[in-house]
Amino acid sequence: MPKLIVFAVFLVLTACQSHKTSQSWELKPEFSSISLISTKNNRVSEIFDFSLFKGSINASGYLSIEIDLNSLKTNIPIRNQRIQKHLFETSIFPTANIHTQLKKDDLSNGVHTIQFDIDMHGVSSMMHAEFMVFEQHGNKVITLHKPLIIQVKDFGLENGIKTLKNIAKLQSINFTVPVNIVLTFNKSK
Repeated sequence: MPKLIVFAVFLVLTACQSHKTSQSWELKPEFSSISLISTKNNRVSEIFDFSLFKGSINASGYLSIEIDLNSLKTNIPIRNQRIQKHLFETSIFPTANIHTQLKKDDLSNGVHTIQFDIDMHGVSSMMHAEFMVFEQHGNKVITLHKPLIIQVKDFGLENGIKTLKNIAKLQSINFTVPVNIVLTFNKSK
């Protein structure tokens, strides 16, 4: 009987360990990027990027990224301000958050389909995308393998897009936004 108890304890401990990555990782923003493409008048596309974001993967494999929406850079200061005020409404919703519980194999080298939540503008939306994971100079790099397309309606941003279109006197601003993500993590100390 004692051998059976020892074996049961061993199985429980093994199962608990299988859900852990056993290593924590901190995001290195200087070697990472989060950007999007905005298209206006059906033919002019521009790349915008966020300069401030932070994140981590804890020892249990929980990934969390926080993006400061006030840090969006469009190369035109007045446009930055208009997007912050009328689209993101950063006085109320200053950040966007990406989070998910990774499976153990999601951090191994290769291509993985990962499901995750994006919380933005008071709305939480479940998404999934193909990510490529590889190691470089002791860092873990997670990058989109195929483009991620965000629908502004999924986050209640349609009125903000319409307001920006009217202010800038544009014919149109696309309601679909391609996003690019490259995340570089190093092991936590």
